[in-house]
Amino acid sequence: MKLPERLLAKIVKDSESLHGNLSKICAASRPAAAAAASPVARQITSTDSRHFHDVVGDVVCPSGVRGIDHLRDPRLNKGLAFTLEERQTLGIHGLQPARFKTQEEQLELCKIAVSRYTEPLNKYLYLVDLQDRNERLFYRFLAENIEHLMPIVYTPTVGLACQRFGLIYRRPRGLFISFNDRGYVFDVIKNWPESDVRAICVTDGERILGLGDLGANGMGICVGKLALYTALAGIKPHRCLPILLDVGTNNIDLLEDPLYVGLRQKRIVGKEYDDFLDEFMQAIVKRYGQNTLIQFEDFGNHNAFRFLDRYRDSYCTFNDDIQGTASVALAGIYASTRITGKSITDYTFMFAGAGEAAIGIADLIVNAMVAEGVPKEEARQKIWMTDINGLLTTTRQEGSLSDHQKNYAKEVAPMKNLQEIVEKVKPNVLIGASAAAGIFTPEILRLMATNNERPVVFALSNPTHKAECTAEQAYTNTEGRVIFSSGSPFPPVEYNGKTYNPGQGNNAYIFPGVALGVITTGTHHISDDMFLIAARELANFVDQSDLDRGSLYPSLNAVREVSMRIAESVTKCAYDKGLASTYPEPSDKRKWLEDQLYNFNYQSSMPVTWPWPRMPYVKTRPLEPTILFSDSKKNGGTNCK
Repeated sequence: MKLPERLLAKIVKDSESLHGNLSKICAASRPAAAAAASPVARQITSTDSRHFHDVVGDVVCPSGVRGIDHLRDPRLNKGLAFTLEERQTLGIHGLQPARFKTQEEQLELCKIAVSRYTEPLNKYLYLVDLQDRNERLFYRFLAENIEHLMPIVYTPTVGLACQRFGLIYRRPRGLFISFNDRGYVFDVIKNWPESDVRAICVTDGERILGLGDLGANGMGICVGKLALYTALAGIKPHRCLPILLDVGTNNIDLLEDPLYVGLRQKRIVGKEYDDFLDEFMQAIVKRYGQNTLIQFEDFGNHNAFRFLDRYRDSYCTFNDDIQGTASVALAGIYASTRITGKSITDYTFMFAGAGEAAIGIADLIVNAMVAEGVPKEEARQKIWMTDINGLLTTTRQEGSLSDHQKNYAKEVAPMKNLQEIVEKVKPNVLIGASAAAGIFTPEILRLMATNNERPVVFALSNPTHKAECTAEQAYTNTEGRVIFSSGSPFPPVEYNGKTYNPGQGNNAYIFPGVALGVITTGTHHISDDMFLIAARELANFVDQSDLDRGSLYPSLNAVREVSMRIAESVTKCAYDKGLASTYPEPSDKRKWLEDQLYNFNYQSSMPVTWPWPRMPYVKTRPLEPTILFSDSKKNGGTNCK
């Protein structure tokens, strides 16, 4: 039976708001009607492509995936590792060369491909392309070569990638939510195809590493962080969502850059900005639940602590620049006590920089001292802090210090010169978190060596060219006696016939393990105790051989085991403090965690099949016609047989 022309045209028109498949059916039935339909319907009719990431989650429905999707979707693609049976069954035989490879062979090829590039940014672009093509291969390659690839996917190269983001941007990876979307933030978040998001890394791009305001280009740091969630802690990638809140930028160079991808306007501030953040937080909870982990990343100093204080008791959130940096620095300080023979309570600390990283480290050091029996005010008196205007003192002009900075202001005469301050305070530990390159001058380093048999110097600012001093400067100016750590990697230093391999105080030792423990337990609030626990776990993992080679941290190749131990301790803490919401509490917490990790290895692409038992023979009765209507003439019908 043919449909009336008017009805058929209406069906085609209505299909625009329903599903493209209906318009295809109608077009096949009546080409003329399809041709008369709207441009949208014609566009749907003319293409047979499917959207990127049609597969969501980690459970694949065989009936919902076409054979070609196994080559196009990075979650399913195995390259030449598809077996002959898989290729023939999936209908992709002939779409690839005849060669069959193992994942191990592919990993060797990846090593060759990365090594042929000399520029770090080109290595970064190769890894981005690999992630877009073959997800499991990318994460396994990253996880098994983390010592070599960490500087590429994370600091310092990720900083360069953010600076060049407009040039290297290829395809979407994460959500860009602009200030123009206020009032509709939830609707934007709904556009993300994954429903099982457990961890979010969000930034507004105001203070990316030590590079300043990069606006929308800051998305690169969130993507890099979450890649480490998977590579180092085994958190499933579909559960991770990077988000950039685009509220403009005050970077004039970016505003005038024709390649800039963000809003071309000055940053929104004040109540409008705060209301936008509130709407964002509420939308995340509405979409993904109260226990969704929200990691704040590289917000400006004036907002970082404010938002942490504002949201920490209402949401599952932490700030990696404050708490993650603090935890990894404290772990290094704990490890240094095994060399100096002193307790952490014996140290006097001097900070160059009084921003979020410095305050975060100082606060966690205070918590560590309090845990060892030192009163809080006494612990704070052991910590001295400087900013661009010199030593933090109680005589500073009203309003020039934040509430967090006031905790470390001293009742002494103002001092501006860092060398004079070091000479007066005589600190045991000198920590740089200032992003002021070279501020630890040779004179200051020699002064530290004069006042301490084994001076502790941390140059934590990122990226490398922002460090307060280099590793070579630290060892050379202290006669090789310095206990040194940095925020970005430095090459080995040879001094007086001995080679030192300084460790990098990388937040990646901390945040993946904390995140794994928080996500799996359904923790609803993240306490500072969890970061204190993480610092102790990391410090306890440091071997004597690490200290002998000049590092306060274990090899980066061991970071996956470190993450697991931290996650195990965080899990215990969550249940002990009643913060967990996943019950019953597992007795074997490590095994429970391992059962939830991402599998880096290829899995079979074949649908699972299984046999049924042979059906027993049962004799059935003869099939007889059934009369549907007893009186067909009376009802005006006919007998159906």
